[in-house]
Amino acid sequence: MKRKTFIVTALAALVALVAGSFVGRVLREPGRVSPVAEMTVFEPATPLPDFRLHDQSNQVFDVGRLRGMWSVLFFGYTHCPDVCPTTLMVLRDVQRIAGGQARHIQYVFVSVDPERDNPATLKRYVSYFHPEFVGVTGSDPELQRLTKALGVYYERGPKHGGDYEVQHSAAIFVIDPEAHLRALFAGPHEAARLAQGLQQLRGD
Repeated sequence: MKRKTFIVTALAALVALVAGSFVGRVLREPGRVSPVAEMTVFEPATPLPDFRLHDQSNQVFDVGRLRGMWSVLFFGYTHCPDVCPTTLMVLRDVQRIAGGQARHIQYVFVSVDPERDNPATLKRYVSYFHPEFVGVTGSDPELQRLTKALGVYYERGPKHGGDYEVQHSAAIFVIDPEAHLRALFAGPHEAARLAQGLQQLRGD
């Protein structure tokens, strides 16, 4: 139990460090970002590259699926012990707070563990948090086309009896209807603050 607690604590610290490093790197680029509701806003917004993943229904999920509506992206994996389920519960609350505007926002969980997170596994996992959440994954080359564009870090640890952990960034990314990166929340995540940020971005 102590070893598990230590691993979880170390992972949380690493995730915070990576997210903070990314935000710090962006903030040093003059004229690109400004703080709004404790989030990092990208001005101008950054277009995403082409990529090809698959969702929990085994349908293609590409940059076209991000056009026409606002999207909230979070990266993780279904075997994640704490960061991922906690964040998805926060996003569930954000969806509830959004109310009537929720139909114009999609929430996407991107698994960086395609070896274990097949479409069926993703479908069970994301539907537990909300039936409208989207779960996607794909091969490492395709994942990296998206993660590198967003500055997302992930790395799989050594296997122990077939099990392993995945270190990953804990940031939440907001993509606008033109499929451009518009904002980033580095955490810690709070539903009310996220909802306020989304409202400001959307101009509601």
